[in-house]
Amino acid sequence: MTCGQQLAITSPSNGAVYSAGQIVTVTVSVTSGQVLAVQVGAQDIGFSAYQTTSPYSFSLTVPTETIGLKNLFAVGLVANEAVIVSPVINIDVEPGAAPTAISFQQSLVTFGYVGQQRRIGVTATFADGSTIDVSQSSQIQFSSDTPTVVSVDPTGLMSANGSGTANITVSYGNLTATMKAIGPTAVKGDLNGDGVVNSDDLFLLESMLGSTPTGPNDSRDINGDGKIDILDVQALLTLCGASCPTLSSTTTGLSASTNQVQLAKPVTLSATVTGSGSNTPTGSVSFVVDGQLEDIGALNALNQTSIVVTSLPVGTHTIVGIYTGDSANSPSTSQSVSTQIVAIPGDVNSDGVVDCADLAIVKGSFGKKTGQPGFDPRADVNKDGVVNVLDLSAVARQLPPGTTCH
Repeated sequence: MTCGQQLAITSPSNGAVYSAGQIVTVTVSVTSGQVLAVQVGAQDIGFSAYQTTSPYSFSLTVPTETIGLKNLFAVGLVANEAVIVSPVINIDVEPGAAPTAISFQQSLVTFGYVGQQRRIGVTATFADGSTIDVSQSSQIQFSSDTPTVVSVDPTGLMSANGSGTANITVSYGNLTATMKAIGPTAVKGDLNGDGVVNSDDLFLLESMLGSTPTGPNDSRDINGDGKIDILDVQALLTLCGASCPTLSSTTTGLSASTNQVQLAKPVTLSATVTGSGSNTPTGSVSFVVDGQLEDIGALNALNQTSIVVTSLPVGTHTIVGIYTGDSANSPSTSQSVSTQIVAIPGDVNSDGVVDCADLAIVKGSFGKKTGQPGFDPRADVNKDGVVNVLDLSAVARQLPPGTTCH
């Protein structure tokens, strides 16, 4: 990706301030050689067209409703289809006029469990009566008067840490606004903060099965084992007593369409839920891959659901299906199944196809050995420590018939 050439943004300066509708003039310098073309891009603002001759000067217009620090960078095309990227700088987009007031977008926020996180937007009002969301502005600051109940980070993300109340304050210059935050109750199993443990908390917990606890004090992890799973549902049912319905047990079966498949090829995961009571299981199954939620499928009339996955990386993956339960049926977790994703021969860049881009990577490191500048380990297809004609041949053999690469 890098060559001897280097790009740098010489204007604007890092941290320069703009407002919506203004034009950002960007100049770019090239050192240590020539580039074929240069363009610039900015986060939430867009990209310029490529320019092929110096001096490289570009104009970007800041869109309306854009607020906060935005990354600005330049991209250069060089020989052999390679690119170089300049160091990133920031520009700060702020309102063109000073606001007359700021406010949170709601006056009260409540938390149901320790570890729950929420973010409430901030609105600025101007002299002409117009308003704009300034939640992303670099000019606002947040604070909590009782962080042991609810804390807030510099971006405005609030986290529930204990029971009680806290006042969250936002400031923008000399303007301030305050919002009341109510932490979760101290009642174990009360996940919605209403002070009692009942079926509402049960259904809330069922909808979160398979989630990752936010920390050791996450109230959803009722049994404290570091997981939010069926054991927590069982613990909540004990706390709930007669306030929760008696749930019929269920069994979840899981299968994968294949136990080995090439990268980017589809794998169908299918789950079937069997109930033990008179009420047919309804709801959904969460498909969890390597401990992370992959997708959720709704049960059909046959108590079945399936998803198709094409994004799993190379390697062996462990998959489980978690039925989240309903008002009459308890959750259940399937036995795990494993699926191995194998690399496509010749797919050097792991994008799921073998094409000229893969061949270009090998050509770019041709003749290089491990440890030498310019050696790309992806180009060493046969892993013998050197990129040579054997690697080129290994990729070329996998190209679709009729493919011509320059």
